[in-house]
Amino acid sequence: MSSGRRESSGSGFPSVLGADGDIDLTGELASPMRDEPPTNRPSGDAWVLDRDRRSLPPGHAAKSLPPDRPVPASAESQATTRDEVHREIADRFALGDYAAALSAAELQLGREPDDDEIRRYAESSRERLEVRYATRIGSLDYVFNVSVPDSKIKWLGLDPQAAFLLSLVDGQTSVGEVLDLCQMGKLEALRVFTELLDAKAIERVG
Repeated sequence: MSSGRRESSGSGFPSVLGADGDIDLTGELASPMRDEPPTNRPSGDAWVLDRDRRSLPPGHAAKSLPPDRPVPASAESQATTRDEVHREIADRFALGDYAAALSAAELQLGREPDDDEIRRYAESSRERLEVRYATRIGSLDYVFNVSVPDSKIKWLGLDPQAAFLLSLVDGQTSVGEVLDLCQMGKLEALRVFTELLDAKAIERVG
């Protein structure tokens, strides 16, 4: 009579029954499959690495992913950027925004000192700004005097050069003479003088 125990021979699966008929989970199931070759993949994130490998296009599975590197700009892209800068400066100059045109032109000249076209824009913008500031003042022959008390000058927030320029405004020295004595560039000195005038820190004498 059959004992009711199924034989495992020929089934291809290991038996889970021990010799005494009890279930044994520490037997053949605990050992590796005979037909499975050993793996050399590292533990931990091995499954993730294997997934990334399998997601690569054909022919790239054996190659590791390269690190991120900045792509060097081509000569064509550099020329395009240069053309865009030229166009921006020309547009600002045409709109009468000479301060912005001059700032952009000086920045471009810092990168390309031999850019003659941009140099001409810078010079023209500087000249037009000087005329604009001088027109706002009225005349370089005018004489101005300080119109705020000494105790309130600190609230003007002047840098050392602007404070020195203001100290030269004494009711006797002309604007032109102040510009010569202040040790600043003409355009910068005119700009500061105009700002002092707009802030009502100085007033014309006579």
